[in-house]
Amino acid sequence: MDKKRKDRARKYYEEISITVTLADTLGMDLECSDNKGNTWVINGDNTSLLDTVTQDITDYISGEKQILYNYKIIENKNIQKYIYNFNDNMKNIRISGENGAGIPIPPKTISEGEGMEEFEEIKNLDELVVYMNKVTKNGEYYLYALSLVGLDGSGLNGRITFEMGDGTENVIHESGTIGIRELFTMTYRTYEYQRGVKVGGE
Repeated sequence: MDKKRKDRARKYYEEISITVTLADTLGMDLECSDNKGNTWVINGDNTSLLDTVTQDITDYISGEKQILYNYKIIENKNIQKYIYNFNDNMKNIRISGENGAGIPIPPKTISEGEGMEEFEEIKNLDELVVYMNKVTKNGEYYLYALSLVGLDGSGLNGRITFEMGDGTENVIHESGTIGIRELFTMTYRTYEYQRGVKVGGE
């Protein structure tokens, strides 16, 4: 097996897997293209895009395919709604609780808990892909850090609230976690579990 070919494929997989996993997360299709100008669509319905791309790269390593394809997320009608929800949730969700030693953890934004830079609003899909390719203080890609959001950057349950900006909060979970897909699909600003609780109150 050609070592250079294998190394090139592994490097490319690391580069492209964030984009492909994000497409899987958002339920979107991928545009695939080769170096001859041919393009086609990989449909994300009922199939794992990452599995499909992994197979393409495996076939390149084995020599069954001669080139590495280019992949791009195809925007659909949901993308702006998803980005709006993501922005709103990242800015306003707070997570608090106690760690394993019983020490109180004060309310933190998701970015603070996960060791990310201060969140700035994302305007479009291209900016979202760039954002997910950033790395936390612990060296983890943002996409993977957000796969399961819990207390203080862990997968442990925490009290999760949404600050409304008027001195009240919506309680999302008294004790729970949030998956990355919910950050896009859930409008926690209007979540019905427990609304209008005074911040810092009962």
